[in-house]
Amino acid sequence: MYKTCHTEESSRRQRELEAGLLKAMGAQPYDRITLTELCRQLQIPRKTFYRYFPTKDDCLLALIDHTLSDCNTVSLMGWEGGKDLTQRHLVEFFDYWLRQKCFLDAIQTNRLRYLLLDRTTVIVDKMAKPTVPEGFARDQVAYFIAHGLMTTVLRWHHHSFPCPPEEMAEAFSHILCSPDI
Repeated sequence: MYKTCHTEESSRRQRELEAGLLKAMGAQPYDRITLTELCRQLQIPRKTFYRYFPTKDDCLLALIDHTLSDCNTVSLMGWEGGKDLTQRHLVEFFDYWLRQKCFLDAIQTNRLRYLLLDRTTVIVDKMAKPTVPEGFARDQVAYFIAHGLMTTVLRWHHHSFPCPPEEMAEAFSHILCSPDI
């Protein structure tokens, strides 16, 4: 598992390494990227990489987790009913993913959709309050919404973002923002 950084400097450095991996994934398949080659492209010694990540796979997991966490996905995954979720949140959500085209390209090209969806569950788990059994059904709604939205983002990207974020938000707001939910 990758290191949780506690200083701004180490967080920034970790993100730089993740960005380097993403750039490398834009040039060649993930499974062909070697750690030696990645470190050479980043112009860092291997020991610097190991300070943040035990393996290349851990760097990929951090990249996915941080991309998910940077988005309003976090607030959407923590959804507690229509009262907290607005169309504006949905526009921000879809706009964020539209700006993450390179990331989504890398996920799609490398057939890592399953990993993105799995990490979506991990993020929801980190945010979930221990409400079982009282809030079990509500927790399941959060998983359903998170996976539904991420699956939709992947399909929207796969079809080259055929409509703007506002239109996506409009369609989803009728489902997610209904006071009857």
